Amino acid sequence: MELANIKLNLAKKLLNTNDKELLNYIRAVLDSQPSSGTWYEDLPDEIRKSLDKGLIEAEKGEGLSHAEFRKTYSKWLKK
Repeated sequence: MELANIKLNLAKKLLNTNDKELLNYIRAVLDSQPSSGTWYEDLPDEIRKSLDKGLIEAEKGEGLSHAEFRKTYSKWLKK
């Protein structure tokens, strides 16, 4: 189904419902969406740079795997 048809069908269903709980739920979902389209773009520059650096290091095999991290820092992970 094309995007325009999906939008039209959703609009029709919204106009035809009187279910306040459903409408509030849909509003909450739509309001929670990032304004620019992706969560990454909404992050501050400083955070994006740090994430990018980490991804580059991971691609090079640098850093700790999740399993290595848990083993090394397990004493802080226990509740």
